[in-house]
Amino acid sequence: MATAQQSQGGSNNLAIILGVALIAVLAVIAVYMMQDNRSGSERAADAIEALPQGVDKAADKLGDQPPAENVKRNAEKATN
Repeated sequence: MATAQQSQGGSNNLAIILGVALIAVLAVIAVYMMQDNRSGSERAADAIEALPQGVDKAADKLGDQPPAENVKRNAEKATN
């Protein structure tokens, strides 16, 4: 009798862990699927900030940035 209850509790814990892991994976996927919603002035400001690193780096800032860069930039804005 005790083993039946223990295995049922173990499967509930496994289901909860799998559910949390699935939600975490979906959140990461959602972040990486975000589009670059910067305005033209934000793109120009990013390019100007990157100018000391070289003209090529500055030109790259004018195009779409990968989602990880967007998250990094938004985190920096939130902390400033």
